[in-house]
Amino acid sequence: MSKETEVASVKHDEVSQDSHSGAELLADRPEYKRLLRKVDWHVMPVLCTTYALQYYDKALLSQAAIFGLREDLNLQDGLRYSWASLIFYFGYMAGCYPCSLLAQKFPTNRVCCSICIAWAAVVLTTPACTSYHGFLVNRFFLGLIESGVSPTFMLVVGLWYTQPEQVLRSGLWYSFSGGSNLISPLINYGLGHITGGALRPWQYMYLIAGIVTLVWGIALWWLFPGTPEHARGFTAEERVMLLERVRGNNAGAENKTFKVYQAKEAFLQYQFWAIFVLSILTTMGSGAVTTFASIVFRGMGFSTFESLLLNLPIGALAFICVLGSGYLGRKLPRARLHVLAGACLPVIAGCALVWKLPTSARAGRIVGYYLINFFSSAWVQCIGLGTSNAAGHTKKAVYAAGTFVGYSLGNIIGPLLFDAKYAPRYDRSFTGMLVCFAIAAILAEQLRLHLRKINKNRDEKYGPPNTDNGLADFTDKENKSFRYQI
Repeated sequence: MSKETEVASVKHDEVSQDSHSGAELLADRPEYKRLLRKVDWHVMPVLCTTYALQYYDKALLSQAAIFGLREDLNLQDGLRYSWASLIFYFGYMAGCYPCSLLAQKFPTNRVCCSICIAWAAVVLTTPACTSYHGFLVNRFFLGLIESGVSPTFMLVVGLWYTQPEQVLRSGLWYSFSGGSNLISPLINYGLGHITGGALRPWQYMYLIAGIVTLVWGIALWWLFPGTPEHARGFTAEERVMLLERVRGNNAGAENKTFKVYQAKEAFLQYQFWAIFVLSILTTMGSGAVTTFASIVFRGMGFSTFESLLLNLPIGALAFICVLGSGYLGRKLPRARLHVLAGACLPVIAGCALVWKLPTSARAGRIVGYYLINFFSSAWVQCIGLGTSNAAGHTKKAVYAAGTFVGYSLGNIIGPLLFDAKYAPRYDRSFTGMLVCFAIAAILAEQLRLHLRKINKNRDEKYGPPNTDNGLADFTDKENKSFRYQI
């Protein structure tokens, strides 16, 4: 046995003696606080940058649409533009579970690096599309390849962070969709002024996005974090501490074996389907914000470039809404579903303003439209619940993929509400969205009561939770010390 291994073994015995004191006591120790900061710098910048680029490439459609893409590819009639958006999510659904299986079977850093390079190649071929049907094929494969990113991120967060830390960290990487929306309109504002070149402005937009993504994808080979057991940049002693930190999750460590019984258990669990439905309902707002923002602003009477710049506040609001929701989830760990339900209320109010205010009240309708961005506050709680409310590595992978299949369905249904026949006000579209978020608020509160009852029954029957099986690959059903986040 090497000296480093002996040190790790001794340190493991020392720390394990304290494991029953709970993750909270470990988190208060100065060495664990320093380690958490080191983990944040090791993990979060990579996840945030990768997700910002993914969102940039995915959401570029909305900005390219007003610079000739709809006219060149014949997307102006009926639901053609909506289908160009939602076909991405059919690909996303098709790829979620296979890509999640790859992330369990192979090192997550290698899987994510390969995915990033592959989707960069798809983006680089987009300017070559010359027809509606060719563009649909391109968008389908973009969704198919990108589908592995977010579920893999959920697994990474679950492996590196304790349950109370997960919702804020999940919110942090997801909030960089806002970072993308703060930067991409400015880049595309400049590219939109290119005239007389060999390509149209929207084609330059896709080329630049593809080149940046390709460079980053190659860099991920060295930058993407591995597992806590094998991560570069940590000592043997720190690796033991990393495992002890997450022992209190009672969710198990990484396991490369796919266990059929864990997948079956997930599919038969009520809360899996509740989170799945909540994921659908809360992401329907993304159809309005991601795909139709520029078009809705044009319908309000703004020019092409004014409509593009009106996307900038959407980026800022994404940061505020997502990080605010993550912060509340961290500070109020027993109120996550309250936060989810509460985040639905601004969306309902925003839909009502856009729907009911007259066309002349542009300022009020813009405010209402911006309020719809609070959908992301609700959705990020679904990500956190999908990460922290399941144990067993296979089961967590199923939950992660299921959450993002729901995300895909929400993003499919959302654009379908925006039929061209409802333009330019889209009153019926916003009415439908209002109803969906009202249902989501009610379902969130009902799920909270259900999980709270289970936790209470476990406390009464088995007593306070311990961490004896915290790193074993047991499911939350098998490990009676597991407590659900509510």
